[in-house]
Parts: sequence; C-alpha cells; structure tokens
Amino acid sequence: MRVGPVAIKHSRWIVLMLLLGGGLAVLESRGSASASRAVGSAREVTCVYRTEVDHLPQDAQVVHIWIPLAKTGPEQQIIRRDVRVPVPYTIAQDPDYDNDILHALLTPPIPGRLEIAIEYRARLFGAETAEADSPPTPREFQQALQPSGLVIIDEEVRARARQATAGRLTKVAQAKGIYDYVRHTMAYDKTVPGWGRGDTRRACLLGKGNCTDFHSLFISMARAERIPARFKIGVVIPQEPSGVTPGYHCWAEFYVDAQGWVPVDASEAWKHPKLAEYYFGARDPSRFLISTGRDIRLVPRQRGEPVNIFFSPYVEVDGRVFSDVGVEVKFKDLKQGRTT
Repeated sequence: MRVGPVAIKHSRWIVLMLLLGGGLAVLESRGSASASRAVGSAREVTCVYRTEVDHLPQDAQVVHIWIPLAKTGPEQQIIRRDVRVPVPYTIAQDPDYDNDILHALLTPPIPGRLEIAIEYRARLFGAETAEADSPPTPREFQQALQPSGLVIIDEEVRARARQATAGRLTKVAQAKGIYDYVRHTMAYDKTVPGWGRGDTRRACLLGKGNCTDFHSLFISMARAERIPARFKIGVVIPQEPSGVTPGYHCWAEFYVDAQGWVPVDASEAWKHPKLAEYYFGARDPSRFLISTGRDIRLVPRQRGEPVNIFFSPYVEVDGRVFSDVGVEVKFKDLKQGRTT
C-alpha cells in the first residue's frame, strides 16, 4: 500500500474535556446491542478521542508517541478531524493497512504529563448508505490469508475450521459456519487473565475472552479455509444524545468476490443471540472505526515489535515500551431525538 506524504504541523493545545472519575482507562465496550436497531440509517456524530500520557520520566532523552487516526472509508465519512497536540507532530500512513498515524517526538525538557485530543465530526453509514469497498490488491489478499502474530493457523485451528464448514459449499456459507462455531464455542468472559490480546491459541484452550479474542479465532479459522479475513477496531456510539463510550470494540470482516468485505460481530452475537443474524453481515451505523489490521508497523518505524492492536497510543521512551497511557472517547449525536 501507499505511504502517504508526511506533513509537519504545529498546533495550539486546547483542553477539551475534564478527566472523568479522576483518571482515564481503556475499557472494552459493553452493552452496545442497542446500536443494532439503527439498521440502514446513517448517523452523524462528534467524537473526541482524548489520551493522557502520564508520569513520563524526566530524565528521558527521546519519547515517541504514535496515535491511530480515524479516516474516511466505506463505513464512515470523516467530515472534520481536528488534532490538538501541544508539540510538533507528523501524520503518515502505515505501509500495510493505510491507517493514518499521528507521530509526536518529545525531547528534553520532557513534560511529566502530556494530553492530546482528536475531535471528529463523522457520518456513520448503515446498510443503505455504506459505500462499496474497493477489492483487495493481490498483496492485501494474500496478507488477509496468512497467520500473523497471535492470529495463528495450526492443526487445532484447521480441525476446527473443517468442522465448522463441513458440508457448506460457498465461501459465504463457510464463513457463516465459522461465525456460528465461534459464538457457540466461545464465552464472553474476562475473569481469567490474558483476555483482550487477541490470542487464538488461548481462545482454543480456554474458550473464553472478549471481542478481540472472539474475532482472532474467527479470523484464524477463516484464513485456514482460505477465506480472506481482517480485524477492525474502534468504538460503538451509544444511542444516547451524548456521553462517553463504554470503551473500545472490535469486529472482523471476510472477503468474497460477489459481496466484497462482509462484517461480522461474533462477540455481540454471543451477548445478544436474538441478533445473531443481524451481526453476520450488518453495516452497523453506530460503529466508529479507528484502525484496521493487527501487528501494525508504525511510521516512523517503532523500535519494538509490530503493534498487536492499535487503538490506544503506542509510546516508546528511549526505545522501551511505555504503558502509562489512558484513553477515553466522548461523543455527541448531532441528530438527537431521531427515530432509529
């Protein structure tokens, strides 16, 4: 994929929100089923993605901060994207998925705390308004078939995929079989440490996890059957007029020639089984996409391993990963009182 030009920008720092509850945390979204009622209708919202990098070491020599930036695509139109950063930054695209990535470089004197906010105005498309996605390039197609990081394809995954697709003749039917298998064999359970990393092997061993784990298993099984599949992460915008999103949410997509990229949400289907048919293929107009793909190679290249899941900022201090980072996403529905 293309690597976009890098633009240097200087920005005034504007405080957009107060900390809620005394701190920030990255949580996974819960209870987003109400969004499914908005089948086919577009939504227009503002979202403020706000992050705080705290307790930066004062003796650090170099701090790199990378943040994913939402962009226009088949499921959404970014009408406005305002970046509020108190230091110089660049924006580029990653070489594998074309995600927009903000990069900020800090040198001494290092602030103990840094706040960054990105404010969006976006139109979120439903089934009737979504645009057709462009077919994958040969490189993208192959990438969506290969194991990557924690998204493995081993004999256990192949055996499960064969079981789930037995007797199903089309790729769509096979993907549906995998989707049903995942939602019936996995449990949405975050009581055992290790959930949320999107670890297919853990999902097979425990049969438990969150949306990240559900969809890692789906992607691994789909790829084992030569069905291209990819990972997406963002937030679900609640039906309330305004507030703070419950946290991140992820889903998967598989590709078939006749239909293009088809979204699936196996974890929401597990939580709301009556909506299982909806979550297989729904263009949900309450999803706000932040980034696509796993094992992200950042721009400029990070010193550490590719980023497993890119929702929160990735920070390196003197070449080492720094994790004292929080995120919250505040939203406002610009069509309050509408019927969905």
